[in-house]
Amino acid sequence: MKVLRRLFGYVRPYWKWLVLASVFLLASIGLSLVPPLLQRDIFDQVIEAGDLSRLGGLIGALIGVYALLQLVEVGEMYLRHTLGQRFIYDLRVRLYDYLQQLSLSFFERTSTGELMSRVTNDVDALENFVTHGVVLSVVALLRLLGASIVLLVLDWRLALVVLIPLPVIAVSLRKFNRRARPIYRRARDRLGEINARLQDSLAGIRVIQAFGQETAELGRFRAISEEYHRERVRAIRAWSTFFPALHFVAAVSGAFVLGLGAWMVVEGSLTVGTLVAFLAYTLSFYGPLRRLTEIDNVFQQAIAAGERVFELLDETPHIRDAEGAIELKEIDGEVVFEDVRFRYVDGEEVLHGVTFHMAPGEVVALVGPSGAGKTSIASLLCRFYDPVEGRVLVDGHDLREVQVKSLREHVAVVLQDTFLFNTTVRDNLLYGAPDVGEEEMIAAAKAAFAHDFLMELPDGYDTEIGERGVKLSGGQKQRLALARAILADPAILILDEATSSVDAEAEYLIQQALDEVMKGRTSLVIAHRLSTIRSADKIVALEHGRIREVGDHEELLSSGGLYSQLYRRQLELAAADAP
Repeated sequence: MKVLRRLFGYVRPYWKWLVLASVFLLASIGLSLVPPLLQRDIFDQVIEAGDLSRLGGLIGALIGVYALLQLVEVGEMYLRHTLGQRFIYDLRVRLYDYLQQLSLSFFERTSTGELMSRVTNDVDALENFVTHGVVLSVVALLRLLGASIVLLVLDWRLALVVLIPLPVIAVSLRKFNRRARPIYRRARDRLGEINARLQDSLAGIRVIQAFGQETAELGRFRAISEEYHRERVRAIRAWSTFFPALHFVAAVSGAFVLGLGAWMVVEGSLTVGTLVAFLAYTLSFYGPLRRLTEIDNVFQQAIAAGERVFELLDETPHIRDAEGAIELKEIDGEVVFEDVRFRYVDGEEVLHGVTFHMAPGEVVALVGPSGAGKTSIASLLCRFYDPVEGRVLVDGHDLREVQVKSLREHVAVVLQDTFLFNTTVRDNLLYGAPDVGEEEMIAAAKAAFAHDFLMELPDGYDTEIGERGVKLSGGQKQRLALARAILADPAILILDEATSSVDAEAEYLIQQALDEVMKGRTSLVIAHRLSTIRSADKIVALEHGRIREVGDHEELLSSGGLYSQLYRRQLELAAADAP
């Protein structure tokens, strides 16, 4: 019930739509109660009395009521389904907006396919809750109430026969809900797993085909799909046996009403017209009752989907603006790490008391073996995470006291694993600076040594580059990402091994671009190829999350420490690989 209350709370903002739909609903309910009374009059005042003078008027009134009822139902259906679509649109956008505010740690422990399933499949399942659950349950209840009142007025004895099955139906429905709810939840979880597996397989299709694992992947997908199939069949078995049983109970009750009513007509205590009207209202009573039991099925599915949606909305972002957080408008780019300790969620500490200083406009390189903590430092500077202890400061401001959005407006990142969107070159370039002009865009591309190869593409800057830039080479993607960073015009530039995955020629071009781009900017360079950071103002050598030494290239090379060892090892490997 808690989930249902929350779902109703999300529907509440659309109260104007609900009020208007309710007007149509009330009109529909009122009009639907009229035809049986007109049918009674036709039987009693025309057929039984043998008087045809009123037949035309009664038939005309009956047709008029049906026509008006049809028009009202058109309006009601339009309003109901439009409301449902608006609700789903707003909820899906709200969910997407909230997902973007969650911390990276959440996405590291949750699969993309699972999130896609919740934003698409689970939200879609809630549409039935709005279009068929909320509104139609109100309709069914009002029609049930109206039919009950009319039945009692027509003949209270027959009305008691109609009402007898209600306790049986209520108890049975309660038992069904307890049985069905976990089945629907498991089915939705399995559907999420299917989406997660599908997304993972499609993203890794090259690896699957390269290793010839198509059959194995098919087996894994079939196994997950089989689990979903079993849960769906369990749900189908539950409602396909339950609801017909309830309908049988209602049908038996209707048969008793007909038998008792026929006996009363023969005895003379009930007119034929009243019996006909009573039977019509009995249908009006059991019709909404059957609808309510079917709507309950919609509610159970909505509860299962709502639980999964609300689990996302209940996630608390670990990185968010503190109360009274300041906005960074213009910055010089001074960066200080002050005794920083850091661990990932439920992980071991990866940074142990890291302290270093970056002056405005200074180029600082981070070097060290894999797992030394280089990327963690860059992530802290972007405030993707917060330190467990210590502080990260920009221009003297603790990042925890700064508005996250304003910080990231001054920081640009070029990653080793370049991510490009499945759209045009132009859209990717302008992603961080959508308002810059054509000349600035081209100038940035030239600065990144990207303009020449971009002009050779089929549509130049308007070429679609495919998912993750699949139509470009590694070096081309890296230069495009660098041009994107240039256009963002950041005060602080982070380069996370930007040349490690490209060939020597591409590295040469990228390095030339980097030297130009880093001028006047505070730059944090995570270096894999140490030959690329010899001109850095400061080199910080890390090992096992601790700073081992700090200095420039010549100082560290002559000291014979960690940096010197790493540098000489790379030279030896390069010499061994040379022809």
